[in-house]
Amino acid sequence: MLKDSLPLYQPPRLNDLKVAPSLEVDKILVFIDTNIPNFCLYYQSIKDSEKENRISDLLIHHFQLCKTEQAGGFFPFDFRKNPTQEHSTKETDIGVFVMTRNSKPLPIIEFEAKRFSESSNNKEYVCGDRGGIERFKRGHHSSHLTICGMFGYVQSRTSDKWITKVNNWICELSLKNTDKTIEWKDKKELLVKKTSFPNIEKLSSLHSRKQSNDNIALWHYFIELR
Repeated sequence: MLKDSLPLYQPPRLNDLKVAPSLEVDKILVFIDTNIPNFCLYYQSIKDSEKENRISDLLIHHFQLCKTEQAGGFFPFDFRKNPTQEHSTKETDIGVFVMTRNSKPLPIIEFEAKRFSESSNNKEYVCGDRGGIERFKRGHHSSHLTICGMFGYVQSRTSDKWITKVNNWICELSLKNTDKTIEWKDKKELLVKKTSFPNIEKLSSLHSRKQSNDNIALWHYFIELR
């Protein structure tokens, strides 16, 4: 039987000094880096909507297909839509879970998704009640995690133009923010470009979380879907 041929996955033991703390998250990010460039063509081939939720559904489906098509179908992580939050009613768009019974099902990395278009509230990538980065900073998303990410669905202009706007909004908040419950630290929180793939820009940023007095690192994927 197929299930008998699949290897059993044992997650790294807690406090195992031989294993990097972010080993599993690093594997997921490598998997995304490898497979996300092909999403653009896949999306265009079956495109039936430009709505954010539908694109996220297709992105998850793409990743699940890639799991099946590679390594004999065995990849001990599962991509899921709208994972529930243990201490928040606000849900991220995509969560990745370890396929094991050894611990309760909590995502080990989560992603928020936002559209960049002429008809959407593009500033919500950064701030506002539905602001992606802001929700991570406030702990409304992923308070149990220190590494997460965001997908930006670029439907107009170019990724570079939206990246510039996002960084300008962060600078603006650092200068004009009057909300004492959150801090924006200017250049320390700007998105920094790391890698370019076909139709994809990958960036990183580091953000302070005032309530928990720590930081959360975010990986950003700007995906050209025009």
